[in-house]
Amino acid sequence: MNAPVFLQELKERVNNHPFLRHPFLQQFSTQPLTFEQARTFALLYYPHILRTRLYQANALGVTPDEGIQAVLADILYDEYGNGNPANSHMEVYRKLLRALDFSETEMANAPITPEQQGYIDTMMRVTQGTDWLAAVGVAGIAGEWPIPPYYRMLLTGLRTVPGITEDALELFVGHIELDIHHSHIVEEAILPYLETREGQASLWRGIELNLNARLVQLSGLQREVFGNA
Repeated sequence: MNAPVFLQELKERVNNHPFLRHPFLQQFSTQPLTFEQARTFALLYYPHILRTRLYQANALGVTPDEGIQAVLADILYDEYGNGNPANSHMEVYRKLLRALDFSETEMANAPITPEQQGYIDTMMRVTQGTDWLAAVGVAGIAGEWPIPPYYRMLLTGLRTVPGITEDALELFVGHIELDIHHSHIVEEAILPYLETREGQASLWRGIELNLNARLVQLSGLQREVFGNA
């Protein structure tokens, strides 16, 4: 299977993964959220937001190809606000936390569920490992491809919360288009390495590990936000 055909098949696998059909996302996007449910979700999701770019930086560090390094560096520059700390994705997310009345102390002590810790451990292990194409898959593909449909569902729920403005939701709104762009530049950079079965297997290994860890992550959120799992 040549590289372009493989990538298309891979996108279908990602779109059909149970992660995007998790009951948490169905419940989150089909019923109005209370202010307290939004608070619980937002604080528990914060540790994930804080670490995303660390996985990308790790992948950059283990990747031997300078072109792929440059693409990951471009993504990191976007994540850090293109030189403006006020526009970093961490700071943009904090607008939502402040809109939900969290103090700086509460933000600094955001709890980490066991499921979230499992996701962190998986991402750190793969992005610091010896299979660099799996590292790019886990952070540079699986961290971009599923985000538009995922964040659309989160936005549907968050927009039902009384008092939450579009400005507070900027992180989710902005990532939909941005991650489509990020996906395209990563795809182009890795294409030459996807002409072999070995390369294809490595990339899918990273992607599947990410998606499976996200599936577990959502189960933790479902328990904490809705009281069921």
